[in-house]
Amino acid sequence: MKYPLAKPFFSAECRKRIAENMDQVLESGNLMFGEYAKSFEARFAELAGTSYAVSLNTGTTALTIALKYFDVSDKEVLVPSGSFVTDVSAVYFAGGVPVLVDMNPETLSFDLEDLKRKISPRTAGLIWVHLTGIISNQYADIISLARDNGLFVLEDASHAHGSTIDGKRAGSFGDVGVFSFYPTKTLTSGTGGMLTTDDECLKQFAEEMRIFGKSSDSASIDKLGNDWFMDEIRACVGYNQLLEADAQIGHRTLIAGVYRKNLSNQLGIFVLDKAPNSEPSYYQYAIFLDGRVDGPALRKTLSDQHGIQAKTIYRATHQETVFKDLDDGTLKQTEETLDCSLCLPLHMAISVEDAEAISKIVADEVRAQLST
Repeated sequence: MKYPLAKPFFSAECRKRIAENMDQVLESGNLMFGEYAKSFEARFAELAGTSYAVSLNTGTTALTIALKYFDVSDKEVLVPSGSFVTDVSAVYFAGGVPVLVDMNPETLSFDLEDLKRKISPRTAGLIWVHLTGIISNQYADIISLARDNGLFVLEDASHAHGSTIDGKRAGSFGDVGVFSFYPTKTLTSGTGGMLTTDDECLKQFAEEMRIFGKSSDSASIDKLGNDWFMDEIRACVGYNQLLEADAQIGHRTLIAGVYRKNLSNQLGIFVLDKAPNSEPSYYQYAIFLDGRVDGPALRKTLSDQHGIQAKTIYRATHQETVFKDLDDGTLKQTEETLDCSLCLPLHMAISVEDAEAISKIVADEVRAQLST
């Protein structure tokens, strides 16, 4: 594939640091809770603008631990249907009942009216997802609605490492934020996750849960945890990636700007407006196709004829086989928005010239479809 959709990037300097640091880790024989895990957590808390960060083995674990802290057992948790499947899975893992909420196509976040309608006496909180790295410009309304109804706010910021709006950082708006370091993400440790919070009790709970539920006070197992910690090897990789976060985010912002400029006024293509007070970190750059455009055919043409890998953001969560029972018929905007989405290649190996070329090819192929 000439232009893959995603590709992890480690600069030559970063690779050199990792190799040297890894040798130190292996020589020390300390493969858990060492200096790199501590350094990764401290620096990530700075990126998220929170008091604490707790490293974990996956982002899904971070979701699950947070939900267990809020004791969602037999309670409802509001989740966007326009999100990744683990946002729903984690609610089940924590013993809760997921209730799916429709999407606002202009923000890729909650449809506020649907969110209001679905709050019930059983609702404990909500999972707010920053899809593709965009923080909704309706964030104040989302937070206020939650606070007015006594609901916790769990930010899934797995797409939003370093994203900001009004100067406030993803992972710091709610009671807790969670991040993923899956290989496709803006920053990666191979795999892994991070939980961010200003709540010291939640921080301690997460630290205890990640090591089998062992109490930090008595060293006895007093809760049902697991071996959910991030080992020193992955922490070493993640920490060194984090040192280059500004460069990674800056490049993604540059490429996203090229796509936005070139595709904003093209036939058959809709591009989301960027709020002037918002700085997404652009895990993905998605455009949206006119209903007359055959998305699957377009993706096949881009791949087969031009070597451009592209995809929809996600399939709507309620359209996944395992979650079809959650479809209550109120999630049509999510379906329509995600079905017409098209994510373009976005990573450090995509140059401005590449983005210019990809933009032209996409626009030409859409135009060709509409002219036949």
